[in-house]
Amino acid sequence: MTTRPPIPFRAGDVVRLAEQHYCYGLGPLTLRIVEVGRRERHSDGIWIHLRGVELGPPAGRRQRRVLARLDAVEVRPGPTPAAHVPVRPGWQCAGCHDAWPCPDGRRRLLAEYAADRAALGVYLGLHLVDSAGDLRDESAGSLHARFLGWLPRR
Repeated sequence: MTTRPPIPFRAGDVVRLAEQHYCYGLGPLTLRIVEVGRRERHSDGIWIHLRGVELGPPAGRRQRRVLARLDAVEVRPGPTPAAHVPVRPGWQCAGCHDAWPCPDGRRRLLAEYAADRAALGVYLGLHLVDSAGDLRDESAGSLHARFLGWLPRR
């Protein structure tokens, strides 16, 4: 029986990837991990599916899915601020472990989307739809209140 080596990073960690070590993008990538997916064996080594929030230019903060070479993922050293992003399947906050979106995450989202509240509604609505499959014991009304009900009305 072969034992798989442990993955040296987890949700909440910030990692860097050189362009040649990940698929689905161009240039170096800094990513705050939201979800660590399955591994795949390819001819050039073990690759792993990652989902996270891209940090820095050119795109700013947006969620990304990438396939990365496991042995080429560099965990950024030093303390980093807590990422208030959802961790599936429980939809807890990666930073504070409260139900996402947590109070700090809400404040950050409102500041980040201050110029485009409609985009924030779409973003949260997509998360609402995704969460419905994972949080099947919660009612539609409670999910709506959790993901969209806190948004300020104009």
